[in-house]
Amino acid sequence: MGSIEPTQSFSIVEATIADLASALASGQTNSVELTAKHLLRIAKYDRRDTLLNAIPIINENAFEAAQASDSRRAASQVPLNPLDGIPCTIKDSYKMQGMTAAAGSPAFKDLVANEDAFTVRKLREAGAVVLGRTNMPPMAAGGMQRGVYGRAESPYNGAFLTAAFASGSSNGSATATASSMGVFGMGEETISSGRSPASNNGLVAYTPSRGVISIRGNWPLFPTCDVVVPHTRTVPDMFALLDVIVAKDENTSCDFWRGQPYVKLPDVETVRPGSYGELADAGALAGKKIGVPKMYIGKQDSDPTARKVYTRQSVIDLWEGARKILEGLGATIEEVDFPLVTKFEKPDPNAPAEKESSAPPHRNEIDMCQLMAYSWDDFLAANGDASVATTLAAVDSSTIFPRPPGALKDRYDDADPLVRHTDVVAHITPDRPATYSIPNLGPALQNLESQRKADYEDWMDALGLDALVWPCNADVGPADADVDEASAVEAWRNGVLYSNGNCAIRQFGIPTVSVPMGVMSDRGMPVNLTFASKAYDDSNLFRYAYAFEKAGSLRQAPPRTPALASDVIESVAGGGKIGSTAPELTVGAEAVGAPGEKKVRLSGSVAADEISGLRVFVDGDELAGVKISKGNWEAETGSLGAWKGRDEERGCPDPDKSMIIVVASGKNGRSTGKMLKVKQYVWDADVSRSIRNINWMIAEHPLYEEIGGLLTAEIRFALAAENCRSLRLDYRDFATERERPPVGLLWTEDDDLYRGG
Repeated sequence: MGSIEPTQSFSIVEATIADLASALASGQTNSVELTAKHLLRIAKYDRRDTLLNAIPIINENAFEAAQASDSRRAASQVPLNPLDGIPCTIKDSYKMQGMTAAAGSPAFKDLVANEDAFTVRKLREAGAVVLGRTNMPPMAAGGMQRGVYGRAESPYNGAFLTAAFASGSSNGSATATASSMGVFGMGEETISSGRSPASNNGLVAYTPSRGVISIRGNWPLFPTCDVVVPHTRTVPDMFALLDVIVAKDENTSCDFWRGQPYVKLPDVETVRPGSYGELADAGALAGKKIGVPKMYIGKQDSDPTARKVYTRQSVIDLWEGARKILEGLGATIEEVDFPLVTKFEKPDPNAPAEKESSAPPHRNEIDMCQLMAYSWDDFLAANGDASVATTLAAVDSSTIFPRPPGALKDRYDDADPLVRHTDVVAHITPDRPATYSIPNLGPALQNLESQRKADYEDWMDALGLDALVWPCNADVGPADADVDEASAVEAWRNGVLYSNGNCAIRQFGIPTVSVPMGVMSDRGMPVNLTFASKAYDDSNLFRYAYAFEKAGSLRQAPPRTPALASDVIESVAGGGKIGSTAPELTVGAEAVGAPGEKKVRLSGSVAADEISGLRVFVDGDELAGVKISKGNWEAETGSLGAWKGRDEERGCPDPDKSMIIVVASGKNGRSTGKMLKVKQYVWDADVSRSIRNINWMIAEHPLYEEIGGLLTAEIRFALAAENCRSLRLDYRDFATERERPPVGLLWTEDDDLYRGG
């Protein structure tokens, strides 16, 4: 989207950071309204209609963060950071103080973060509004395997995966960003978990050189490979984001490459530009010599041992279009071999012949399973949540990577650490050495650096290459690859199971920038073009990527998440500075209607003389007929729709609860937003009898205390559980309840909002 005039209406769908920052600065909208609009898309497309399941954990304090941004804007005499008030998401592996950090694993679903990850802290300091945590497989150890919250689905074509099956763990981040449920997302990568979902969702992705972006506060996987990977819809958006998160972090705790003493890394301030916007050079590709590995465009590498890549014709067609753009910008394209990859993947002559569908090897001089175990142990100790675990030794290994019922066995190489991860806890013994004291660690890290120089950087110099480009992937995997053998064969082929480059790219610390290359004509799925160069040549990659994106503008919005009426930011006459105070608003809810109905009455108070409007939404749909009288308001829903997802995809809040958003818009340009999650049960005679039976048992219990009929947690859990379980009710719904008429029950996140129907 181009530049927006302050008085012109526009949609948040595909809007850029610059568009939204301009609307905020001009008073055309405020952060509370902007946050509400993105939450409504989450309610509609993630939790109800399309069930993308990208953001299973919602930040309960999102409106408070947005309100704080609006207060800063009202009080400020100078322009705020472009990210101030901008809604975003973070992967479930990032720590955010007070939120859980499960990393997609049942073992850690209750682990609470003691602090923000470095990048999360920088985002919050800049004023960004974190809407929630995005989906991922357990511990990022894979791609589209289902974790504690299931997995995300494609907003482009539900028949295909939203990321590579074997390495696409940032699937929720990319799905959310592509669907305009957040303006940008924070992902990660160990093999291709940032690039792959970006490609399948037509996003810009950046995998930095070692140490450029602090990864402190993120769950590790293979620490020698792990990097932060931001997801944006445009290169200029990436520039605005990097201006904030690429910064010096003096603390190197639990950040492997910045903390290790064996390889000296350059200071981040000598690598990054003063502002990333300086890299916006539309003529950057003129006169450049760009190599494209033959193996990724349907041709054969000269090395006879090179693994075959199965490139679909529609991907080759996209490459031919991209090539014309590159050449039109003045670049010379040379088809080349890719010795770094072929040498790294060369079969062991003493090993048994590999099956065609097996994954490329992930070889390393370091025992990656041991290093993974030590780094997790360090992470848990640093986080200090004694209620879950402060050492990996206290964790039941069977709960870390459970295979969902009916799921096929993964097809990783037999020596891959992802195959051996079931033994990870056994590495933590009382006498284990410190992580950086693992035998042979120093020489192994130094060898990685020297091998990159010899097999890649010296090779580029010999050919006179300024950079490499290649299609990010050769095809996309079917959505049922987790349960269907024929689909699994397709999804685990070379060029499909990982992003092209496989394990070598992250193993050797090669920086990349990926940008949209178009949409496959036969699959309806996007594919990216990846730019790669030497270590710490990151800035030139951005120059090339910017020039390509500007010339092509090849990103397409996903068809499964179209614009909603609520997405529009209306035009304003004049705009101006927003007011210093937001309107007061309260919200309550209760179940109403006859037995068999599922309706909710919403009500509360509002300063009617201070507002220009009050809007109420249920699961993304606006309610008509909101009544306001004498400072009070009321609205009633129709029958609430049932959630139809998988049991393991119940996030927080439980999607059985309808998501209520209420926004009061003040006449002074300020707004107040409230978010409520409610669950209604429909009662029949059997349920009523059961409730009376439970109440009788409680009244007879010797621990019962006459404190206004309040039920203690001990009694509630001990006596109500079995009765409720047989009726498919959640016995926690009886917390702090007085005698309830057997008509209806509404549950919200807050005990003080319980009300009988």
